[in-house]
Amino acid sequence: MTAPERPTPRNPITRALMGWQPARVLMTANRLDVFNVLGEDACTAPEIARRCACHPRSMTLLLNACVALGLLHKEGGRYRNTPEGLELLIRGKPAYIGDGINHADGLWFRWAHLTESVRTNRAASTPSAPVDPATGYRDFILAMHNRAMRNAGILADSFDLRGRRRLFDAGGGPGTYSIFLLRANPDLHAILFDLPPAVEIAREIVAASGVADRVEFRAGNYFKDDFGTGNDVVLLSAIVHSMSPRRAKVLLRKAHDSLVSEGIVAVHESLIDDSKVAPVGAVLFSLNMLVNTGEGRSYSGSEVASWMRETGFVAPRVQHLPPAAGTSLVIGRKP
Repeated sequence: MTAPERPTPRNPITRALMGWQPARVLMTANRLDVFNVLGEDACTAPEIARRCACHPRSMTLLLNACVALGLLHKEGGRYRNTPEGLELLIRGKPAYIGDGINHADGLWFRWAHLTESVRTNRAASTPSAPVDPATGYRDFILAMHNRAMRNAGILADSFDLRGRRRLFDAGGGPGTYSIFLLRANPDLHAILFDLPPAVEIAREIVAASGVADRVEFRAGNYFKDDFGTGNDVVLLSAIVHSMSPRRAKVLLRKAHDSLVSEGIVAVHESLIDDSKVAPVGAVLFSLNMLVNTGEGRSYSGSEVASWMRETGFVAPRVQHLPPAAGTSLVIGRKP
């Protein structure tokens, strides 16, 4: 007899309580490379277990959980990827998010110390992670690339850089936003600035972008090094959330010093409402910054605009990108 299906919990308390289990199943299947092992094929549990170097019994339990959660299909004892899985979980696909899932897997261990961080207002104690630090850092940079691939085109279409010649991408990570902005603006050149390990990963991504001849790489630390001079645009994308307002204003002052007259700075973030309780993703991300940095959080557009005014920019404005992007720009101008 087939057991009756349990309804999805409607109570937000019970729904939140059980939410970690589906996430853990997805992270484990992704880390074990289940989705890429399957690809376009339909395979039995023993076949998948062998290819993933796992025990067939435990792999069967994991695969059945993936089916129950809608992550895989099962027909006649064979498992296969869903259309969504083929789009999002197969390496090399434009919408691939597997690196982001691996990054979330690493964050899992810090979130386990959330109680400690709330008590102390400090980042979580460094926990044991499922991968070595170098792999974890690469997961982080490539996770940013996965995310940017979903909204960088929207940013490039929405961000008016006509007449601008030189973009300084501070903390540019994988360089994805610079790539799309250069594609949309043929006269623009970019300086991609980040820590040395990030720059090395960015070189790999930029090399295949078609705009490598208009990208200069510069390794450094944005708290220790200046941003040069003669920039038309300084982009601070997805970095101010990791720091306190005081440190964010340090970067804005460096941006101001580096810009030509009438140059602009653009802070690109998933902004939080002034109420600080919406949208839910930004609210939860504040806790992510708590356990990881101890000082960062999601900021509102009005907060970022006030920092810009304090650091010499005029007429700061918030430009919400189309909803599919899930992000906004705060843009200030140097007189």
